[in-house]
Amino acid sequence: MECSNQGFDEIVVVDNGSTDGTREFLARQTGLHAIFPEENEGGSGGFNRLMRHLIDNTQHRWLLLFDDDAFPTFSMDALTDYLSCETEPRVPAFAFRVNYPDGAICKMNRPGMNILNTNPLKALLHDHHIQEFDRDCLVDFSSFAGILLRRETIERIGYVSKQFFIYSDDIFYTLSISSTLGKMRYCHDFAFTHDCNRSSRRMSNQDSGRIKRDIANKLVLLREYSRFFRVYCALYVLRQIILNPNRIFTILQASRLGMSADLRLYRNERLSSESTSPRTAPALTSTSNYQIAPAITVR
Repeated sequence: MECSNQGFDEIVVVDNGSTDGTREFLARQTGLHAIFPEENEGGSGGFNRLMRHLIDNTQHRWLLLFDDDAFPTFSMDALTDYLSCETEPRVPAFAFRVNYPDGAICKMNRPGMNILNTNPLKALLHDHHIQEFDRDCLVDFSSFAGILLRRETIERIGYVSKQFFIYSDDIFYTLSISSTLGKMRYCHDFAFTHDCNRSSRRMSNQDSGRIKRDIANKLVLLREYSRFFRVYCALYVLRQIILNPNRIFTILQASRLGMSADLRLYRNERLSSESTSPRTAPALTSTSNYQIAPAITVR
């Protein structure tokens, strides 16, 4: 495994009901903890299980999350040194740079600032994501392709909802962090490699099931976090239709699902009183825990 020699003391992998031999491969590995759901729960289901594992089964202070096709290019020692010098203990999470294999920044995984409560027309004129030249700065949202969460953050915010399955679960969850606990810190010098190509998120390359989830989940996100959600939703759907006229029927179906969805199902799952009982927190340099998210298959 790409990260087995990076110095992380516990590796936790969620296998989402795979049938291609991955489960058997994981069962043969040493030095990792594998979780085997009976069925595919999607990316959000995998992240939900890993957050639960951290809270219910460990005393770790940190959870480093990333996708199944991503891996850190830094060592645990370097991250520990950085955290030991951190002068802002109230920062609830740390977002990391995510690169394509060639080293260029992965645009779909860029952290950024929340503009959903600004004038929608004004927001269209500005790129609210971090840029190549940005270094350490504060951000409102980040992807799960590379993010470090404090244990206390999960205890206060809860677990990401499984309802998302795939897409927008990370933006929804990190916006819940920044809107409740404060902004996260973007750390340019700590990078992940996301082993994907630049066209992997184009709608033209997606099947109808993925498109429906993507659009519906984004509309849920807009409804939850924007004062002007009707305008944002209308502009978003119109943009998708203009860019993908051959997918108009699928887009309209997904839009109906997103606008009628029960938002309560997408909000973070709160921890039980048993999970939030006091624990003895280990030192900052103690074992950290990271996750490799499951491969996503829409069924």
